Amino acid sequence: MRPRLGIYPTPQALNPYGRFDSRRKTLAFIDELSKELLYIKPRLNRQNKLFEYDAYEYDKGIYVIDVKNIKGHVKGSGDNLLTSYYWSLLFSILRSYGFCDNMSMSRVVDCYKFATDINIDVIKMVYGTGTTAESFIDYTLISQTGEITPSVAIGYLSDRTRITVSGTIPSDSSELGLYQRLDTAGSGNQNFLFARKIGSWRANQAIAWYNDYLSPWVRGIGDFMYGFYRNANITMVRIDGVSFTARTSNPGTPGTAYLVASSDLVSWSPTLIAISNAFSLNNYYVDVSNTRYLRATFFHGLYSPANNIQVNTIGLYLPVYDSLGNIQIVCVMVQPLSSPVTLYAGRNNLIVLRIVAM
Repeated sequence: MRPRLGIYPTPQALNPYGRFDSRRKTLAFIDELSKELLYIKPRLNRQNKLFEYDAYEYDKGIYVIDVKNIKGHVKGSGDNLLTSYYWSLLFSILRSYGFCDNMSMSRVVDCYKFATDINIDVIKMVYGTGTTAESFIDYTLISQTGEITPSVAIGYLSDRTRITVSGTIPSDSSELGLYQRLDTAGSGNQNFLFARKIGSWRANQAIAWYNDYLSPWVRGIGDFMYGFYRNANITMVRIDGVSFTARTSNPGTPGTAYLVASSDLVSWSPTLIAISNAFSLNNYYVDVSNTRYLRATFFHGLYSPANNIQVNTIGLYLPVYDSLGNIQIVCVMVQPLSSPVTLYAGRNNLIVLRIVAM
């Protein structure tokens, strides 16, 4: 019998899965819910007249939080699409799990091998003469004429963590891109295109490509990607404020990012390293949808309090390895809620963090 969407079982004293008598049935419910949520579009913020990712109550005790808000753009030009392969990589980092698809620039059907040393080289800036408009499913430049090894820097601005990839291209170009050489599960090292931009650049022009992590993303994810792009170990800060050397030159993460929540209303800042008074939800399942034109990942967290709790902030914590192979916890996302959500006593409350790129 398929569970009916919008109704989640009330937990019983000796049964952590509520009226469902097994973990399998609980997962079946969440799987059905995720399939429905996958194609519910983010709500329109009518005040700003923009699509904005926000939190809303799907049903009593079931909450959906939408986030995305990672941008790429070349200095002096508008935003450009980060390709589906960038999002596959990001989700692999957050899930500690390889994604499979026609991903490489040579269109090999394979998987990111994220459990091992995946990044083989530093990120590259590529240039060419193609003029076809950018597409989410771009996997290579239309007509690549060369590549350079750029410099990579990180900065913490008032509203974002910014990775800057910069260099000088030697010839007139109409398309730019970023790619990195990564290891795969079965096909060896392959080049993966993370971004592409159409424009007009002259020979010997200095180029700055920005990779911006805006609210609700915080420095933890920016720091990790900074080390990843450089293929080098870098300093990160764990949730207790202690700095450590992260193994981002060999970055397989030791576990999946997990949802935390707090009754505190935490004011977002790109340099946040933790959420005050955070408690972990029961994070036992992550659902992923991965098609040619869409990348999506869902984080599910359950919580059944003894008394009603008002939650004002949620976030994502990510375990990473330090240079000695020890596990450290860093904060990668802090989402203050415009209005609190209630975790009701006497039932399994479900929070779904939905990241959809398309």
